[in-house]
Amino acid sequence: MKKTLFLVFALMVSYASWAQPAPDKALRKTILTQDSLLFNVGFNTCNIEQFDRLLADDFEFYHDKDSISDRATFLFNIKNGLCASPKTYQSRRELMPKSTEIYPLYKKQKLYGAIQVGVHKFYENINGQKERYASVAKFTHVWLLQNGEWKLSRSLSYDHIPSGK
Repeated sequence: MKKTLFLVFALMVSYASWAQPAPDKALRKTILTQDSLLFNVGFNTCNIEQFDRLLADDFEFYHDKDSISDRATFLFNIKNGLCASPKTYQSRRELMPKSTEIYPLYKKQKLYGAIQVGVHKFYENINGQKERYASVAKFTHVWLLQNGEWKLSRSLSYDHIPSGK
């Protein structure tokens, strides 16, 4: 009996040492706020200035259907593509909250950034018609703390699955 209890205890201690630490609630709230500013304020309303404020100077965007963009190209494409005519075409992104994971990044025990991974859905409104589900995709964001402000440094959007598939 004592050996069994000791073995169970040893397994629990071993598992606990390998388990991911409890997520930092403050960091999670901060990153989800940044995500909301980027998408709910920026993307969903075509607020280009919001993107401009949140992107790092060396921002890079990797998209599985549209190649690589640097900061200037990304902003140009949003302004002159997706947001060129919000009255005839509007896209809306919806974060799947339970899919979101946040991982802190440290250097010498000092927080310098975070990795955000998750799933988001996209909806479209074309020519004022009823909004429709368009696609779902996975994403990975690298957020960096620069001069006291969180900036999106890298964005990967991949595994896009159009509606109906």
